[in-house]
Formats: sequence, structure tokens, C-alpha cells
Amino acid sequence: MFEETNDALVAQQWAAELLGELNSAKYYFAPETLLAAYKTPDSFSFVVDGELCYGQTYGPDPYVDPRWEKVAVEGVPPASILGLIPRNGFEFWGIKTSLVTTEPIEILTDMEEVNAIIDEHGPDLSVRPGGTEEVFWGGIRNEAKEMASLAVLVKWQSGMHVLSSVVTRAQDRGNGLATRLSVGVAAHAYSLGIDEVGLGVGDTNVAAQRAYAKAGFKRMGVFTNYFRD
Repeated sequence: MFEETNDALVAQQWAAELLGELNSAKYYFAPETLLAAYKTPDSFSFVVDGELCYGQTYGPDPYVDPRWEKVAVEGVPPASILGLIPRNGFEFWGIKTSLVTTEPIEILTDMEEVNAIIDEHGPDLSVRPGGTEEVFWGGIRNEAKEMASLAVLVKWQSGMHVLSSVVTRAQDRGNGLATRLSVGVAAHAYSLGIDEVGLGVGDTNVAAQRAYAKAGFKRMGVFTNYFRD
């Protein structure tokens, strides 16, 4: 049976029924942005309004919304969809913060230091200090007491919280700092009453995926992004 809704709470329920309580779909839609969500017995898809009409699909036979200008397809992707061209992929991971073993981090207030590390070691990161979505910046120092790895927790329009802009200095990589940092951010989020944290990572970034898995994050889905030329 095919069903359609523009109620975000109903859409969240549908996503949980098909994908489980820990699912990536709910991170991407909010009452003010959801245009429609669609459910069949084995599939789920949605479209949200924004800079582009964006959507995601789950399952083998999801409804295709003609308004999509960008869509992320979970699982085995088709060769094309609505004439959109596949370009890159990403994975979405998440964790229930109540399950995290506490790892202390430093809550950062020196945004000049944060920007300097991002400029040198992660210039393409999507979130910089000063954004309206940020909740806190956290970091870990190396044995020489130098700031070595940092990240930000942001709150998306959906109300869900996402770990973003994770960066470790080149000379400090390979020492498990990203794993410790991820655990620490999730633990501090729990202390603030935040019960779940998600994150996105490139599908070819195996080192980061290993770090998040060691931190206790669970992979929710592997996606291919489709764009208009």
C-alpha cells in the first residue's frame, strides 16, 4: 500500500518502522521543511525544501519525487534517476549517547585557535566557528599539551544533533585521537540532555569510518548523491 504525508512526526514514525529507531532519515526533515514523505511496504523516501529540493530514498522500490534537484539513494543505486547524475557517496553513522563510556574533552572557547587548525589541516570542512547551528566545540590535546584534534556539535533544523568538522593535525594522526574525540563529544552531549548524535562521512574515508566504529557509532546507511548538471 502506498501512503503519503507532509507531517514530519508521521514521517519519522514511518522511517523508524522501516529503518529502526537509529536511522538517518529523521536528521534531514523538519516540520517547516518537509514537503512530502512516501511509504510503501518495503521502501521510504522524502523531499524537503531548501536551497535545492533535496530527497533521500530507502529500500528497493521508493517513490520518485519529480521535484528532487538532489537526491541521496541508499543501498544499490540506479544508473540515473530523473535525469540526475551520480557524483559521490557518503555514509551516515549515529550513536545513542547513553551508551558512551565517558572520555574527557576540552570545551573550546578560543576560536582563533580553532580556525588556525582548520585552515592548516582541514580547509574544506563545512562548519566554521560562528555558525548559528553550533552547540559546542570540543578538542583533545596531545602529550605535549598542544591542541591536536577538534570538532563541533551542531543542531540541525530537524532538531537532531550532528558531529561535524572533525579534524586532527597531520602530525598527530594515527594515534586514536579522532576516536577519543568522537566519544568525548557524544559523552558531553549526553551531559547536556542530548540522547543521539549522528555524523556523515565520505564513503571512501576508511580511516574515519574505523575511528567512528571504534567510538561506538553505528553505520545507518551508505548513499550515492545524484545532482542535476
